[in-house]
Amino acid sequence: MSPSIVKFENVSFSYYRGKKPALDRIDLSVAEGEFLAVMGENGAGKTTLLRLINGIIPHCTEGRLSGTVTVDGTLTRESSVPQLALKVGMVLDDPDAQLFTSSVLNEAAFGPENLLLPPQEVRERAHWALSAAGLEGFEDRRPSTLSGGEKQRLAIAAALAMKGKILVLDEPLCRLDPQGEKEVMSVLHDLRRRYGITIIMAAHESNRIAAFADRVCVLKNGRVEAIDSAANIFANHSLLEENGIQPPLDADIFSLFSVNESRSNENENTIPAVSIKDLCYSYGQSAAIENINLSIADNEFLAIIGKNGCGKTTLLKNIVGLLRPLSGDIFIRGKNTREISISDISMEAGFVMQNPDSQLFTDSVYNEVSFALKNAKLTKEEIRRRVNEALDTVGLKDADAFPPALPRADRTKTVTACVLAMGCRIVIFDEVDTGQDYRGSRHIMDIARDLHKKGFTIIYVTHNMSLAAQYAHRLVVMEKNGFTFDGRRPICNGHSINDGLTIADLQPED
Repeated sequence: MSPSIVKFENVSFSYYRGKKPALDRIDLSVAEGEFLAVMGENGAGKTTLLRLINGIIPHCTEGRLSGTVTVDGTLTRESSVPQLALKVGMVLDDPDAQLFTSSVLNEAAFGPENLLLPPQEVRERAHWALSAAGLEGFEDRRPSTLSGGEKQRLAIAAALAMKGKILVLDEPLCRLDPQGEKEVMSVLHDLRRRYGITIIMAAHESNRIAAFADRVCVLKNGRVEAIDSAANIFANHSLLEENGIQPPLDADIFSLFSVNESRSNENENTIPAVSIKDLCYSYGQSAAIENINLSIADNEFLAIIGKNGCGKTTLLKNIVGLLRPLSGDIFIRGKNTREISISDISMEAGFVMQNPDSQLFTDSVYNEVSFALKNAKLTKEEIRRRVNEALDTVGLKDADAFPPALPRADRTKTVTACVLAMGCRIVIFDEVDTGQDYRGSRHIMDIARDLHKKGFTIIYVTHNMSLAAQYAHRLVVMEKNGFTFDGRRPICNGHSINDGLTIADLQPED
């Protein structure tokens, strides 16, 4: 086995004002050239662990650190972040947070330029890094024009151009569609094979980790709960369940849905919950979506999947009135949204955004959920009844809690409660699993399933194929000019076959 290139020895770290250690007595060795995945629930300590490798902790983030971290023979305590950057490249979950220059080539060259290297060496490093990341020929493109997967590959190229031996990635797949995930994992696999780069990556995407990682380190409450080969970790279903890790899904999601050849099985006299006809919307001169046609029946549980940039969020914003169609029409329970106000739409269709923090702004959960009700001038008794009922539905117990201090899943539940309190019977979730761990995602989707059983219409946009397979009754694949797949679950005794299923139920039999 190769010698250790990263070593943690009895490492503990607590953030100032933290009530408990973020990491607690960690002992961990990573071999040179290894691909180590770090998994666990949100708050388990994954990001803290990664930031200790490149020196952000303790040099940029204050706290109480004990033990030693050694990176390629260097004690991180005795080095600096710029010095460690020559050994360790860091890639974040959001590539837009790392990309800031005017071209792809400039982005890859930025790090070497700051090392005051000769111009010729800077160019050689930048071109080599772009080629290694699969971006050869993209040199003159503006980063803002790239797809999600391409942006993440550019962030990797910028790190590679520093010529370090170690690449650390903090959930780099969480915002990507399946194609983007595939692109990034292919690049990482190629980097290991061709250059022997050590990869340490925090992730929730079990299918990708199972296929590529050598070992998996499972963190729980700041401790190493387990560390073993990827095969052994994912074979231990009780370990996965106890640590909120999604088991890999072996089934082909599309095989679980029967293609809709026609819509003759629907009652033509029934008014759909949502009907979209020839919808077009553009941002400036560029068409975001065009000629979109979709009918969503009352009490459907619909999952919408598609590549980053295909217009899924644009479609949802048009449905709820945050955007207005350039052409075409949207009907909500038979009413054309062109003829009704956004406030009227909000009482029919509620929108839970990908980032709950963009919808939360008051000082307590109660005030969040009651805010729109107060504006509607309902009585205090009616407001209290609606708020309590909504909080009970989503399982939030502390109405006085400060929303920004809540876990991400509970912040999403708070926004969902706001929607329910308004009396909406159509609930739209836009990639609410992004940034969530598996347990948090399941909590949100279990709420959606319970609402569906009570007669609500659920529209759910996601990149998580396992969750779509587990929860959706109907699946559509979107492109900006239409839908390339539309399938439904087989129905037996009035129920979709996925009612109450778990991921394990979706695995093929031996």
